[in-house]
Amino acid sequence: MSELPLRERKYAATKAALTRAVAVRLKQQSLEEIAVKEICAEAQVSEATFFNYFPTKAAVVGYRVQLWSIEAQWAMAQCLATGGTHLQAVRMLFDTAARGEETTPGIMREVLIYQARRTLEFPPLTRAEYALHFPDHAGIDTIRADGLRQMLAAPLSAARQSGELAPHLDLEAFIVTLMSVFFLTPILVDSGQSGSVRDAYRRQLDILLAQSLPPP
Repeated sequence: MSELPLRERKYAATKAALTRAVAVRLKQQSLEEIAVKEICAEAQVSEATFFNYFPTKAAVVGYRVQLWSIEAQWAMAQCLATGGTHLQAVRMLFDTAARGEETTPGIMREVLIYQARRTLEFPPLTRAEYALHFPDHAGIDTIRADGLRQMLAAPLSAARQSGELAPHLDLEAFIVTLMSVFFLTPILVDSGQSGSVRDAYRRQLDILLAQSLPPP
């Protein structure tokens, strides 16, 4: 990262600091309750600087979604590249979401609110942002963020074609079901307990996938 222009590195670092400041407060407050001046005090920047990076507090949540989407897609690609199945890649997607919720309890609630009000738009990350957030993820800078529906559609379609899933499975209905599990589980489960969201995800996936397997 040191070879990148200083201005680009400072931009990435400040944006990351603001994002961390919001994440810290989400453990105790909703996004609506968090004041911009509190975020800025934590990140040691002015309020004017905050709005140079994010037009609203909600945009910080959108940025977290973007970072998660990129990391999840990279993890899924690594799973497939090392011999994993398409369904294992789907499980990897849920595992990365669980880690995010356990690190920042309450983030999924805010993501759900954010997506209910806005169309997801992901401006490209800079090279410094990729380097700062994903220092040990070789090749991740080629990945662009995508929505959950699209991230599920490709591996599930491939799983149905390869025989991992029943050939006549209603794929669209199955994707909607998985999306419901994805968004609602962290809200209904106590994410403050270590491993609880991940365990809940895994149990529900076990049930849903068992019902969707091809006949013996």
